[in-house]
Amino acid sequence: MGGQKRFAVLGSGNGGMAFAAQIAAKGYPVLMFKPREMTEDFIKLNKTREMYLEGDITCGGKILGVTNDMAEAARETDVFFVVLPSFAHELVFERLIPFLRDGQHVVIVPGNFGGFLLKKMMADAGCEADVAVSETSSLPYACRTARFDTVMVYKRKFKLKLGTCPVSKNEEALQIINDCFGGYIEFFPASSILEMDFDNVNYTLHPMPVLLNYGEIEKNPKTFRHYMDGITPLVSEKMMQMDSERLAAGKELGLELMPIMDQLKMYYGHNSTETIYEYANSPESPYKDIVGHNVRSRYLTEDVPFSMVPCKFIGEKAGYPMPVVDLVIKMASFLHDTDYAAEGHTLEKLGLDKMTLEELKEYAKTGKVS
Repeated sequence: MGGQKRFAVLGSGNGGMAFAAQIAAKGYPVLMFKPREMTEDFIKLNKTREMYLEGDITCGGKILGVTNDMAEAARETDVFFVVLPSFAHELVFERLIPFLRDGQHVVIVPGNFGGFLLKKMMADAGCEADVAVSETSSLPYACRTARFDTVMVYKRKFKLKLGTCPVSKNEEALQIINDCFGGYIEFFPASSILEMDFDNVNYTLHPMPVLLNYGEIEKNPKTFRHYMDGITPLVSEKMMQMDSERLAAGKELGLELMPIMDQLKMYYGHNSTETIYEYANSPESPYKDIVGHNVRSRYLTEDVPFSMVPCKFIGEKAGYPMPVVDLVIKMASFLHDTDYAAEGHTLEKLGLDKMTLEELKEYAKTGKVS
């Protein structure tokens, strides 16, 4: 890594705690930032200052502690891992930007167009720090908090892509994250953060099964299994049709996107299945016990406005209409009495509205428009 670096994990949910444990296991100094007020568990964690992973990954170590003071989290920090739901990005970025400086890395997990949002907010704030902004398309594991200092990893992903803006910093970012996750998860390069945003599996896996099982989920929110109950052969067929639309839009944008089935098999293990339904019911699937997502869960309130909406608008900018995803956005908006197309990540909110398609593609790679 070219000398020991100091890390801060911005986020204190399942994923944030898991990242802190993963980094601590390497013996690197890592502080966890909790965006909201400290709870009893985190006060306890600040005393013990140890974090662990159990299950598919078993490791852990000492952390510097937990803070809700961004100045403390950013002090002497070289690498920020932003492990938060998309709706929290703007508030946390607003607190982070005053402390950014040249040479730092910000890695957003998962991206959901957070890289574009951060760069737009930096420009609006007059922040000219030379910061590398990276994104993954997904969390590296399916996990849940087991105890105040322990996260249970049900299944890790074997491989994940990482995109960086500017792309010239991607190799450096890969060295950092592969050092932290070495021996468990392998990260490899994407062409740009735009490729990462279009390759988010949640785009395909989450919203449609919720919408097509809305009544059943509303009646049984605590027991309904999103993948096992919600993805039938017909629902799977329609999900894969929507995924084909995503791939076609990516082709118009010059992106090398991965079909959903290739992603699932890369993440969790190869087999002979050909549909999402078949994979969800295969031995390699990590999804069998996932329950408790209600009709207003993040499967709609996050994935529709922060993933589907910007993909639709960018696809349209490329001259490729996306009718299936447009239908999903409209149905979710209707059921939630919320205009997700207006309130989500519009091109204006991401600073992309006045760019030509070629300028957008260049900006995704270099962070600049010539």
